[in-house]
Amino acid sequence: MPLDGISSHFLASELHTRLAGARIDKIYQPSRFEVFFLVRTNSENLRVLLCCDPQDPRVQITANMRENPQMPPNFCMLLRKHLQGARILSVECPSYERIIIFNISTTDELHDTSTKRLIIEMMGRYSNIIFLNSENRIIDALVHVDSSTSRIREIMPARIYEAPPSQGKITPDDALSIVMSGKCPILDTSLSRPLSKALLDSLLGFSPLMVNDICYRAHLDIRQGFSSLSDDEKKRIIEALKPTLQDITSLTAHPTVYYIDGEPKDWHALCLEDGGITKKASTISDAIDMVSGYRDKRLHFEGKRRQLRAIVSAALEHASKKLSIHQDDIHDTENAGQIKEKGELLLAYQYLIHQGDTMLTIPDYPDFGLSVEIPLEPGMTPSEQGQLYLKRYRKATSRRESALRFIEEEQGEVDYLHSLLQAIDAATETDDLTAISDEISEEKVSSSNRKTPKAQENAVYHPGKAKSGKASSRALRQAAQAARQRQKKDKNSKKSSEAAYSIRKYRVDSGFEVLSGRNNIQNDQLTFQIAEKDDLWFHAKNMPGTHVILKSNGRTPTDKAIVDAASIAAYYSKSNKPYTSENNSADSSYEVRVEIDYCPVSHVKKIPKAKPGMVIYEGYNTLLVNAALPNSSETKL
Repeated sequence: MPLDGISSHFLASELHTRLAGARIDKIYQPSRFEVFFLVRTNSENLRVLLCCDPQDPRVQITANMRENPQMPPNFCMLLRKHLQGARILSVECPSYERIIIFNISTTDELHDTSTKRLIIEMMGRYSNIIFLNSENRIIDALVHVDSSTSRIREIMPARIYEAPPSQGKITPDDALSIVMSGKCPILDTSLSRPLSKALLDSLLGFSPLMVNDICYRAHLDIRQGFSSLSDDEKKRIIEALKPTLQDITSLTAHPTVYYIDGEPKDWHALCLEDGGITKKASTISDAIDMVSGYRDKRLHFEGKRRQLRAIVSAALEHASKKLSIHQDDIHDTENAGQIKEKGELLLAYQYLIHQGDTMLTIPDYPDFGLSVEIPLEPGMTPSEQGQLYLKRYRKATSRRESALRFIEEEQGEVDYLHSLLQAIDAATETDDLTAISDEISEEKVSSSNRKTPKAQENAVYHPGKAKSGKASSRALRQAAQAARQRQKKDKNSKKSSEAAYSIRKYRVDSGFEVLSGRNNIQNDQLTFQIAEKDDLWFHAKNMPGTHVILKSNGRTPTDKAIVDAASIAAYYSKSNKPYTSENNSADSSYEVRVEIDYCPVSHVKKIPKAKPGMVIYEGYNTLLVNAALPNSSETKL
């Protein structure tokens, strides 16, 4: 939900309690709209996030930290110059506005002390972070607003800072006094408006969600006109407003997170009855962290999914073009036999060719009852005419043989890339995408065959490859040492990457264990290294999907366990959760029944020289099942 003035008021109070007197140790700017302060209080070290993202502006104490860029932006360097080592004097929110002000005590090079202000305006697309000096002049702002953007309020260096214009609404303190006198705090200009609009236009800091909650607790329709309310209905509005206004004026916060479909979607400083399924948080910052942290993870997950999908899609397009070229070559060379016949006929009837002829009409071979016309090339002898056709025949034959030789390889590449796309679309957690990313790196999936910078680097320092000059022994030792360090780093990074994720593991009926690979490399390991020959192997019929193993451990699997394992294979198949361009994600509401083949692991064979995950199998049975995961939670190997 958008940050409203009431939550800003509570948030400023919470931040003041925790940050007053804290020292700013470090300042980072990991992204365009985010600034991090690492502050130290008497009892703890805290991370303070200042965010003016138009989609989600906020200020909070957070447990999360973004990756710090190697080259800090100019605004970050400016803040470091003025604020690093400074102390936070106070944090305030003026007049229930969506503005948080940090008053900071700084010391310059001459050891003169002054108070500067850092203002975070959290107003949608007008959100900004503004740094002021002691004279209320703008030193700089994260987002510059000049006269061409706004004729009312410029945010530029050296300008005098002007606060956003007052809204002319009733403050919660005044509203509480009006309510206690038995009246509704509604402005005269809003008396004719619907109830929710009248409350929203009259109460400072209230959001649409808050006024809707007031109407909900008063059991009134938000669309009902305020002027048409009876005295009893107005009394219910007053009774619903009173506890909320008392909590606001007494700074009694109730940080709450609101869940929709099991996911944290919204938060508020107060507990709203009409917000959905609620969960209490210890502080407002924790509530913000629960919502924004989950959203950031989802955004990062979907961003990584789109990135991997773009890489694989580009490689698939490239492979499909190559496959299409080979298929065209086969189609174009289907008449190679006719070209050969024409060449032989030209050599046999060359005595009929005269100088200047452009066409030779002769009896067809082997059907001499018909005639055939053979085009001739100008300026060539009769013998050269026949040899030209035979040369074309040899080229067509060679082209066809080459296409037949490569078409199987290219078809395998296309099938493999389709399986990668399916795995990306079926991914449900970061470990899935990490495994696929590792496979893409290991298999060198790319739409280009150019050398990677690492390969070029290895070629440069390869001993004995220099064309001229002679390297010193010291240079050779340094090159060898650098090569060993690179190998060690690659080995360690691979080990840490493998440790970061594991094969999926489930428990199904009667305690049977089901294993599922996250990528094609794991599929191979699962089928040919981990699984026993008596275990059952599952895969979607005639479509990309993961390998699923039902461990028997010397027992005979129950029918329910077999169906459960088949359902897991269906869940991670291409038929389930199709990737849509509208939302760039898998549609969780999509249900489908999938055909799943299963057989003993001993019936599965690896295709020689094929890509990872590519197998053949025989002696199988087929089940038609729903795509679903077991009810029990997933555990790691």
